[in-house]
Amino acid sequence: MEFKYSIDKKKKHVVVKLSGNLIGENQTTALLEDINDHIIDDFIYYVVDLSGLNHMNSNGLNILINILTKSRNAGGETVITGLSEKINKLIVITKLNTVFSIADNLEEAVGMFKKEESWL
Repeated sequence: MEFKYSIDKKKKHVVVKLSGNLIGENQTTALLEDINDHIIDDFIYYVVDLSGLNHMNSNGLNILINILTKSRNAGGETVITGLSEKINKLIVITKLNTVFSIADNLEEAVGMFKKEESWL
């Protein structure tokens, strides 16, 4: 299944929905360019929804880490949500569950941002 993504810009955060198979090296070039454009426009809070993702390997983990790094370097945060059992195992095995904020659903992820904003 072909990798696809969509970006839904909200008032204070961006929802990035990934779907298909994220296993190729050059599949995410356009996505990273879009993320860079949003960071420049001061969108620094990201929810990455993985519910449509079938397969992911180290290339997929790399894009998640890239989004996280870009958002945190800009003073924001990235939360991942919609993890299938298979992708959750990959996140746990690689210990990325200690690096990422993980939410059960989109509403919970957005709630994490609201808590973070109150700290500012």
